[in-house]
This record gives sequence, C-alpha cells and structure tokens, in this order.
Amino acid sequence: MKFHAFPFLRYVLLIILGIVAYIQTDFFDGLSGAIVFVCFGWILTYLNTPIHDLNHFLNSTEFSHYQAVIASNSESKAKTYKVEAQVNAIRTNEGWQKTKGRVLLYFDKKSSEKPIYGDVFLLKGMPREIEGPKNPFEFDYRRFMQFRGIYAHHFLYESDFVKVGNQPQNPILKFAYAANRYADSLFVKNIGTEQEYAIATAVVIGTRDYIDNDLLNAYSAAGAVHVLSVSGMHVAILFVVLQFLFRKIKNLKNGNLIFAAIVISLLWIYAIFTGLSSTVLRATVMFTIVQIAEVITRKGNIYNTLSVSAFILLCYNPYWVVDVGFQLSYLAIVGIVYLHPYLKTLISPTNPILKNIWEISCVSFSAQLATFPLGVYYFHQFPSYFLLANPFVFWLSELILPLGLFLLLFSWIPMIPESIGWCLKWILLGLNKVIFGVEAIPHSTMKGFAISITELLVIYAIIVLIIIFFRKSDLKHLKISLLCLIGLFGWNLFEDYQQNKQQQLTFHFIPRKSGISLIEGKSATFIGDSTLLQNPKIYDYHLKNYYDNYGISYKSFVDVAKYTNTNGMTIIEANGRRILWLRKPFRGKINGSVDYLLLSNNAIRKLHPAIQNMDFGQIIVDDSNKRYVVESLKNQADSLKINLISLYETGAVSMSKN
Repeated sequence: MKFHAFPFLRYVLLIILGIVAYIQTDFFDGLSGAIVFVCFGWILTYLNTPIHDLNHFLNSTEFSHYQAVIASNSESKAKTYKVEAQVNAIRTNEGWQKTKGRVLLYFDKKSSEKPIYGDVFLLKGMPREIEGPKNPFEFDYRRFMQFRGIYAHHFLYESDFVKVGNQPQNPILKFAYAANRYADSLFVKNIGTEQEYAIATAVVIGTRDYIDNDLLNAYSAAGAVHVLSVSGMHVAILFVVLQFLFRKIKNLKNGNLIFAAIVISLLWIYAIFTGLSSTVLRATVMFTIVQIAEVITRKGNIYNTLSVSAFILLCYNPYWVVDVGFQLSYLAIVGIVYLHPYLKTLISPTNPILKNIWEISCVSFSAQLATFPLGVYYFHQFPSYFLLANPFVFWLSELILPLGLFLLLFSWIPMIPESIGWCLKWILLGLNKVIFGVEAIPHSTMKGFAISITELLVIYAIIVLIIIFFRKSDLKHLKISLLCLIGLFGWNLFEDYQQNKQQQLTFHFIPRKSGISLIEGKSATFIGDSTLLQNPKIYDYHLKNYYDNYGISYKSFVDVAKYTNTNGMTIIEANGRRILWLRKPFRGKINGSVDYLLLSNNAIRKLHPAIQNMDFGQIIVDDSNKRYVVESLKNQADSLKINLISLYETGAVSMSKN
C-alpha cells in the first residue's frame, strides 16, 4: 500500500489528530493555546512568502520584457547601483499581463543615473533566479534574499532599460527616501574628509555605501561594527538623550502623556531620516512600545514589553526572526536589562569619571556576554579589546548622533551647518583614531572560529547556568555547567585531532576565474593567478568560511605561475594527486597521466584529438570558460563517455584523502 496514493487519507488522519489533541487538552488551555500560536506562526509565514502567490512573475511563463517600479533607496556599488524594484507587468507572447513580486536590479553606473524611489522602468529580458552558494560553507546569499521576499536579480546595461516615468507607490516612503538623500547631501557638503563623511552617514542615517574594507575591518576589530549600522543602539542613544532633554515636561499637568508624545514623535522623525530602514523601524517600534508602557503603568515588566514589541514586529514580517540584526538586538537588550543592574553594584566608584567608565563597561560586557556566541556562530571572530574601545565609542556616539540630528534640523539657519559640520568632523576623526589604534594592538581580533548550532546552544546553556549559579549560589547549576564545558572541550579536542589528519583538494567556483585549495592538516594553500590573489574579496566571499570550518590556522596564497613549466603547462602535485591545469589556448595533443585535467580560459575547444593519448580521471571546466564552449565540451564528453564536470553547474568540487 502506497500511502502517498491516498492524499485524502492523510488529511482525514490529520483532522482526527487535531480533534483528539483538542479533546485531550480540553483542560489544558496552555497547551491548546500553544498549538494555536504555532499554527498561527506557520500560516503567517506562509502568507508572507511571496513565491506562493500565483501571480508572482517567477510563476509565469517566459516573457521578453517587464515593467518595474523602484521600491527602495539605491545602494552605490563599485560599478553599479543596486536597488529593489516591484515588478508590475510582464510581456509574454499573449501580450502584457499584470504580475507581482520584487526583483533586485543592478544598473551599470556608466550608462545610468542613480535610480530613485518611484522611478518606473521598462526592462528587456528576464531576471535570473539568484543562485545558491557554490563553495563549501559559503554564505547563502540566495536564502538571505529569499527571507526578504526576493528570488531573482537582473544586471542591466544601457540597452536593457528605458525610464518611462515616476510613480511612487507609498507617499510616506517617498518622503522618507527623499529625506535620507537630503541628509546625505548635507553631510557631503559639511564634512569634507572621506572617512569621517563615511562614518557620519553610517552612524546618523544608516548609509553604508562609503564604508571601505579598511574602515570595516578596523571597527570589527574594535568590537564597534554595530556603530556602522543604524540600529537599536542608535535609537537607544537618541531615546536616552530625548528623555534627558524633556524630562521636566513630566512635572506639568498630563506631563507624562505630553512627554511620551514628544519622544515618540521625534523617534519616528529620526526613523524617517534614515529612510525607514528595517533595523531602525524595529528599534523604533520597540522603544515606542517601551514609552507607551511607561505611560500606561509605572510598574510594567520590561520583558513583557519587549515580548509585545517582538510579537508586533513578527506579525508584520515573520522572516525577521532569522535576521541577524533582529536576533542580536533583542539578545543585547535582554542581556543589558538582566545583567547590568547586578554588575554595576559589584563596584561603586566615587570618582564620576571612573563611575561612568564602569557603567559603560557593565553595559558593554552585558551586551557582549549575551551576543558573543551568536556573533562567533555567524561571523567566526571575536573582538579581544571591546571593553577598551567601547567607552570611547559610547561617549563619542552620544555626541555624534545628536550633532548629526541638529545638523539636519537646523540646516536652514546660516552658519549653523558649517559649525556643526566642523565639530562633527573632529569628533569623527577622534573616533576613527581610537578605532584604528585599538585595531593596531596585537591580536585585536580572534579569528577562525567555527561552531555548529549544537555548540552554540551548549555555550548559551553554560552561560545561563553560570549566571544562575552566581545569582542563587546553587552548586548544582555550577556542576551542570562544568559537565557541559567538559563535553564541549572534549568534542573540540576530537575535532582538532581529526583536522590535524585531514587532506583535501578543492577546485573552487570563482566567477570568471579559477582557484584551487590544497589542505594538509591545518595548513591550506590557495593557488590562483596574481590578479585573483590581490583581491581581498575573493578570500572573504569564497574561502574564509571554508577554511574556518576546517580549522585552518596557516594559510598561504601562491601565484599559479610558480607551477607553470617552460612549455606553458601548469602541473600541480599534492596529496598524492597530479593535476594538469591548462590556462591558455592549447593546440596539439597532450601525453601523460594525470588525475585531473583542469581547463580555463577556453584552453581546449575540441577534446578529440587533444586528449586521446592522455590517461586521466576527470576533466574539470571552471567558470573562466565561455558558456558556449562549456556546453560544447559537455556534449563532446558525453559522446566520448568521458567524465567532465562544469563548476558553474556543480559548484566547487572537493576530494578528501584519509
């Protein structure tokens, strides 16, 4: 009996299961309620997944053109403008049809002005579905964009699009994006230096287009990378500043209500200047609810208030639950709310400066303790000197954000923008000096961590158990935490033993390039051409997670020319394997025996007779070859019954040797 042949039998059994569950839990309302909320969460997520809509453009037949309206602010990349767009109509063989769905567009800078919110474009061709990761442990950009409701992208050149109008779909967003662009123009005008301007726009209005790798790495090393994204911390600083400035209003009649109205209004005005980015929107909703809770009742429970804000936000967008920023923000706030009141009582400095440093250090430590396991899980690194940098970062951020807002609000008054801009520039210069100074300290960042979800949960269990031990002085919790720690330590010793014996060869997928990794124990050698080795993004995007997960502690990057002989052939011998790598057009016949024949840059177009005298295991074709050449080689290999792998189709290929 094949169960899948009787679909309605499955449905009946599920209905019976639901009926029995209700009958059995009739007196257990908590469990019944839990089941209801689980179902609600599932349905909510299903309804917020655009691809399920039959009118989504990816569910349509092939089309030659489509109409799309820009639905976000443009992000400036090195060669393109990156922007989200709403697809309104497609042109098929039957004519124009209305449709839905978002697409990621990349406009070539050389042939396009910067698109703005509401611009309507007629575009030629079909967007391509975003592809999944093609190297081991590579960041899954496809899944990341799917969680944002985007499944396809389109790279556009001058002949691929025509602007046909401007029809903003949401007047509030139109105003928010215009305010964001206006704010950016003020910072361009009043802050002259490049790095300080980049930080100002990132800290105040959330524009990260001008943050280069040097700045990003420095702030990461100092444990201050959160400063570069307008987030809960920025809204929290503004919230505290506003509460201080308007605190005396509470003494008036209905003062609490007036105070809350002013604070909430100013929070939302700030959110508008940031372009209503998702991180600021989440934080603004959170602090709005916190402020409302203070008005309704003075004895409100902060954890309940945070839960209400999370519930509202997840009802709006259930996919925020897997957003790293959402997770880190709530964990940081919970850590601060729970731990900070107890930590600050451990020492009571009388000196006001030392007291302030201690308070900030307690806040920083509380947030880091709550978030560092998740940070290690996602980013594979930890800032060693975050306690050293954070007091300066906090003090200066308290000045930068209000000054930036004053610049925006009073830009119409003569001399004020120039004066505020001058002050901002020097404060930002000081902040950057501190950050780069911390980065220069040896071992400022501990890198190369890779933990599994199980290890992540065990680490959090250890942290919670130790906190409970210190709070309740119960040895039972300490004993359990020590057992967990011993188990975690033992597992890592076993992993370390395995990694010391590992041998692996990997042919990487690198867009329009080629590279090979040779792993021997905890050492890795990456072989590629000189232009590839000089591009730091290659390592960050395609190799870092791979090396971290294999525990690589020593890395070397070698120019492939080192392995090229006088005949122009590249021969690599490693881990008992022999690789012949052809990187230039080859004419004639190849003799000899190899395990792998790697073809790059259209080196061979006809397999026969070029390889008829060869003894080889596999032919591997990388992405530096033209698509039509790859297709031709595949067809030839099939007819010759040869094992040929296209890295574009399969992604990276790894071979282990035990």
